[in-house]
Amino acid sequence: SPETSASTPWTSTYGLPDAEFEALLTCELKKSPLNDQYPEVFAVAPSIITKWRQMYRGKGQTIWKRLYSQDKVLKELIEAVPIIDAVQRLVVTTELKGNEKFTIIDLACGKGFLSMMLSYLLPSDKVEKCVLVDKQWPMHNVTPQPHHISWTHIYGSFKKVEDQSIPRYYDYWPIKLNTSKQDLKSNKEMRSMQQRYFTDKGPIILVAVHLCGTLSLKAVDLFNNNPKTKFFCLKPCCLPGMVHAKRNEIFYLGEHSFDSKLVCSAGKWKKNVWKGPSRSVTKELFQRWADNLFLGIDDNDAKKIQKTIMVQHG
Repeated sequence: SPETSASTPWTSTYGLPDAEFEALLTCELKKSPLNDQYPEVFAVAPSIITKWRQMYRGKGQTIWKRLYSQDKVLKELIEAVPIIDAVQRLVVTTELKGNEKFTIIDLACGKGFLSMMLSYLLPSDKVEKCVLVDKQWPMHNVTPQPHHISWTHIYGSFKKVEDQSIPRYYDYWPIKLNTSKQDLKSNKEMRSMQQRYFTDKGPIILVAVHLCGTLSLKAVDLFNNNPKTKFFCLKPCCLPGMVHAKRNEIFYLGEHSFDSKLVCSAGKWKKNVWKGPSRSVTKELFQRWADNLFLGIDDNDAKKIQKTIMVQHG
């Protein structure tokens, strides 16, 4: 590895120099079948990820090693590219009134890679903040514990973290990132979140990527109940479990309803091996699930589109 010097912004503890790291990301992303459809996002993403890497230099080295796994980060990026592209186009082309700015609400965000990307990609004069919603965040006065998603990479020493000598990463984000500990299955917490974030003066962008099971129902409800939402994008993940079918539950979304037995499935991944129905069966169930979620989205004052997008070969 190259030696550290005052004239080189590189330290040997990080392996590849930034230019090579960025080139490697570019090469990997070009393999995606979405590269030709969304060239603008794919072109800028490697430089943004490299900026994250630079941010965690020095005392943030362990944070970066804990945060960054190339397979995971690139997989999440590729799956979110259609959403990133749509949000960027909306924000850039929308004429806001007066001092209005968008607020982006990122449901079940995990570590927040989608919002981290949007923070660097979108114009900060048109977006107030991104709210990263997940039940695994710590409460705001608590130092992250092993069972939490650590917010150290978002806030640094701006909040209580394991090492208060690290920088205030919160100040580094071009568009501010704010975590919000919310359980989407709790009606009380959903009402609290609506009162806190959906009453801001600006329009809302609601994104929901990889929502498991019935969390997708909660995301649709959140959109239907909040007319200030300018844009809503849902990418469901797994199907609802069989417990709902065994209870003979009917799912209600606005004026639409459907029997849970039509979409529920048993099965789970165990040590990277799928234990459950065949792919042909789950594919049909998932299409039915997506169709019913789409039908439940209130489009009285909106245009809605349902798309199936191949994010990987095979």
